[in-house]
Amino acid sequence: MKLAGHQPNYIPWPGYFAKMAQCDIFFILDTAQFQTGSSLDNRNLIKTSQGTQLLTVPVKRKGMGLQRFNEVTVIPGWKSNHLMALKVNYAKAPYFKEVFPMMEQVLQDTGYLIDTNIGFIKLVHDLLGLKTKLVFLSDLPQFSQLRKNELIVAICSHFSADSYLSGTGGRAYNQPEIFEKQGIKLEYLEYEPIAYPQLWADFIPNLSIVDMLFNCGPKGSRKLLLKEV
Repeated sequence: MKLAGHQPNYIPWPGYFAKMAQCDIFFILDTAQFQTGSSLDNRNLIKTSQGTQLLTVPVKRKGMGLQRFNEVTVIPGWKSNHLMALKVNYAKAPYFKEVFPMMEQVLQDTGYLIDTNIGFIKLVHDLLGLKTKLVFLSDLPQFSQLRKNELIVAICSHFSADSYLSGTGGRAYNQPEIFEKQGIKLEYLEYEPIAYPQLWADFIPNLSIVDMLFNCGPKGSRKLLLKEV
């Protein structure tokens, strides 16, 4: 049993779903602290004829990072701008007509960032045909006071997992001895972007997965992420 987890980022990059695909359970940190400053919690990159464009959902800040993710509210007006940016830059992509209506349904402004982000993540999970079980931290209130490695190890133990798949950024804060003490193998994601056909000249890696889905479609994207022949 292998677990992985992450914050519910906005329209995440392909590596997010490659990580999800490589585990049995993927837990979403929907009640973790919302990050301050520049992060991918509420923004991501798409490709345009001029290079990249950062799509940002404007959020209302409360204090100095004192909000939990599921408490973050958005400033209205972003939705039409983001959908128009996708239309303008991807209308000529091979799978735009197939994929865009589904994205349009989930990129809704309910007033809370968490609803938009999770709606998109669930959509991509289903489009890729992933069997990974999605679990939410809000459904595990007994762990609400734990942080970082202690939280991860507690969740792994709860689901009887014997390995945890961390992102490469985890090397900066993971404490291997905590995992070893509980008999949990600590692994790191190995994801190298594979070039695929894009609009607008040379290939740019690590954009939002919307770029891959519009250009390769759900089946093509699955093959790239899971390295299926």
